[in-house]
Amino acid sequence: MAHKGKATSDVNYNPEDGPEAYSNATAHSRLSEYTSMAREVHGPEYDPTTEDLDGEVVMRVGGGKKHGRYWIADGAIDSSSTPTLSQIRARSTSASPAIRPRQDTSRYQIQALQVIPSLSVVHLLLYTFSLHYCNIGVKILQSQLEEERRQRVEFEARMRAEREAEQ
Repeated sequence: MAHKGKATSDVNYNPEDGPEAYSNATAHSRLSEYTSMAREVHGPEYDPTTEDLDGEVVMRVGGGKKHGRYWIADGAIDSSSTPTLSQIRARSTSASPAIRPRQDTSRYQIQALQVIPSLSVVHLLLYTFSLHYCNIGVKILQSQLEEERRQRVEFEARMRAEREAEQ
């Protein structure tokens, strides 16, 4: 469940804990979404730390079972007493909480990949700036070289003139 301990240990959920308390990036958001919908169904006084998991809420917030597994707490929910998604849809009204589509892990992977272009832009900017400064350095070196060439040509011309004057 978290950096707090193994999922099989006696770890208590604390809604005040931030996402950094969880080893799985999706655990905090899933628990928060479950708590939000459970409070929508059972009222604002619903406390997920003292109440049993509501299988129907898990089905609604998680978009049903995927590959035979619940969205959260798969081993803790009694599937024989939890209605199927079809049964939940059949008895839902417009006042019922919406059945949300399940956000799969690819969504989280996409969010993580969206950071990569930003890093690429930063890398490109650093590369461009380094090229810019390298170009400035090259231009400085080229101007110094041109100046040295000019001085050498002048020196050679003076030396030639002195030699001719001596003859």
